Amino acid sequence: MLSYRHGFHAGNHADVLKHVCLINCYKILKRMHNSINYIDTHSGNGLYFYNNEFMAKNKEYIYGIEKLIKSNSNNSQINHYLKTIKNINKSKKLSLYPGSPMIMSHLSNNNDKLFFYELHNNEIKTLKKNLSNYTNLKIYHTNGFNFYKKKINFRNKYLVLIDPSYELDSDYIEVINFLKIIDERFKNFTILIWYPIIAIDNHKIFIEKIKKLALSNLIRIELPIEDYTEEIGLKGSGIFLVNSNKKIISNLKNTVYELYEHLKNKSCKIKPVFQYLK
Repeated sequence: MLSYRHGFHAGNHADVLKHVCLINCYKILKRMHNSINYIDTHSGNGLYFYNNEFMAKNKEYIYGIEKLIKSNSNNSQINHYLKTIKNINKSKKLSLYPGSPMIMSHLSNNNDKLFFYELHNNEIKTLKKNLSNYTNLKIYHTNGFNFYKKKINFRNKYLVLIDPSYELDSDYIEVINFLKIIDERFKNFTILIWYPIIAIDNHKIFIEKIKKLALSNLIRIELPIEDYTEEIGLKGSGIFLVNSNKKIISNLKNTVYELYEHLKNKSCKIKPVFQYLK
């Protein structure tokens, strides 16, 4: 579990989908609520540099953020995302990719409260260093899946990002178990759960298990990048969106289809998914 280092994958197509959705949710919710409590269950270190040994090895960002920049998109959600990434870089030419902790620290104000969870010993040290200039946050060195077991005021508005690495099967089980406990208490929680599309048979089983939970306000978003085959490899990724609203749904539906056109491999015939999952 603790061998995963997100630096190898920072800025790839999965990060693009995740962070476009996250920024869109925050901006819309912020118009409705003076204060947002943000929870990030698997934070990583928050900041990834192009010349670092991890990012430089696979250069997955070339087929993610860099490919999207060259698209010259007119979509406002995509442009909000690109503007945020460039502002954090303080340059139009990127030298780093911010993880969700840095993105949210950059976007939030002092009315918001941010809670970051990370279990990896080295990652949490770097996370604390990278976020040392921000005062509206707390960092916990523990399993983020258990965030709801802490003392929480359920009357406040929460935005939650759950994005484990899924290197272990237990991550899939943890996600399912978390969704099982969602009830009326969580009505003020807008939740994004990211997942990879790797082994197609396992993917189908995972989706079917989520369907059987029959949650009333659960949307499944999937961004395929290449055709789903029996070969193991990251073929795309998805988001389960819980307790959103009409504006978020409308924005993201159009945006996901545009991301697909910009990021998919030319040979990809699988179409994006945007559906209520019942």
